[in-house]
Amino acid sequence: MSTVDQFESVFKAAAKTTYVHEKHPLGKVLLVTDMENAEATLYLQTVRKFLEGILPESETEWILVSKDGFENVKDLLDTVEEHRPDLVITYRNLRSDAWRWPYSLGEHLDVLAQVTTTPVLVLPHPDREDATNFLSRPLQTVMAVSGHLCGEGHLVGYSSAFTPSGGKLILSHVEDEATLDRYLDAIEKIPELDSEVARETILSRLLNDAKDFSESARVALEKADLGIEVECHAKVGRRLEDYRKLIEDDHVDLLVMHAKEDDQMAMHGMAHPLAVELRSVPLLLL
Repeated sequence: MSTVDQFESVFKAAAKTTYVHEKHPLGKVLLVTDMENAEATLYLQTVRKFLEGILPESETEWILVSKDGFENVKDLLDTVEEHRPDLVITYRNLRSDAWRWPYSLGEHLDVLAQVTTTPVLVLPHPDREDATNFLSRPLQTVMAVSGHLCGEGHLVGYSSAFTPSGGKLILSHVEDEATLDRYLDAIEKIPELDSEVARETILSRLLNDAKDFSESARVALEKADLGIEVECHAKVGRRLEDYRKLIEDDHVDLLVMHAKEDDQMAMHGMAHPLAVELRSVPLLLL
């Protein structure tokens, strides 16, 4: 490697990406249900109790949509466009009995999460036997999920907004082990490259970038005086299994992740299996 290349590498390694905190508005909330009016009103009270540490009564305008408020996906999108909320709240398999099977979020949510730019808070379907347990206590622990945490200011900003004072925000970064092994296997077949050095340095670089960004987020959120604890979990592993374990071990109340991909119409590659299979925790889809 030339001296110029060495200097460039050292310079890039020293130029760390830092988090700059921005406050996201959550003053107008649209709750969408497929319940009759009376039942929907009761459900609204349950949801408000669950989010009381995030959405103060005096600062939040709630809009309730019940069964008669929409008939299809287009009606739902028109309703969101009409009210232009800061947050949409609904539950899995809206207007469907497919909540009994763990294979999708349902057509309404699949479209809503991709078409609208509004964050969507997805709750477990209320007909589940254990649904009330998920909303029985206010939010306390929030986990942000990313396969490339460094530079994810938008994700960290919303995650911190949903972490109540006195609560804990976990910034999680899991490098996919299978993908990393495939690239390292290719490097081992190139005689000019030292495969052992590559394995150690690439892995260290990937995890250090996530840890450094998380530390900058911790410092910025502390300066913002939000009163929250910030932790970082950065590792190599199997994403679905590791996230499920993190959720269980840390008693996570809310999972926050991106649902959109700039160059495709379908849900973000990693977000879809996580959203479909991690059914025991509410999700905030950005």
